[in-house]
Amino acid sequence: MREGVNHLKIQKFIILSAIGASALVLAACTKTSAPSSASNQAPAVSSSTPQVGNQITYTDSGFSPNPINVKVGEAVTFKNASNNVVQVNSAPHPAHNLFPMLNIGAINPGESKSVTFTAAGTYKYHNHLNASQNGQIIVQ
Repeated sequence: MREGVNHLKIQKFIILSAIGASALVLAACTKTSAPSSASNQAPAVSSSTPQVGNQITYTDSGFSPNPINVKVGEAVTFKNASNNVVQVNSAPHPAHNLFPMLNIGAINPGESKSVTFTAAGTYKYHNHLNASQNGQIIVQ
């Protein structure tokens, strides 16, 4: 019996270690320098419901409005109004390396995620699951 309990503790430790290591690897993969039109400082990403206003709505036909103009310091909310998961990622596809702050990942139907922009520039993004669906955020 004691041997079984120790075995479960070891399995739990291995699983948690693998999850932690995976998170570190993913974080390291997104560390790239941004072009001169955008800050190297990544905007904050939040999955809570932010202020109303600067909202990009995703439907089965794509993102709207496109483009959207916002001011430095404002949040942009991606709202999934479709029946499918959307995966918001930075341009270009499939590298996703120009604007790492826009690699916000999957948004389930009915959910939202927000990004606050701290620097002026033109930020391009797309739906990784359908790269022909794309858009841009112009921060002034």
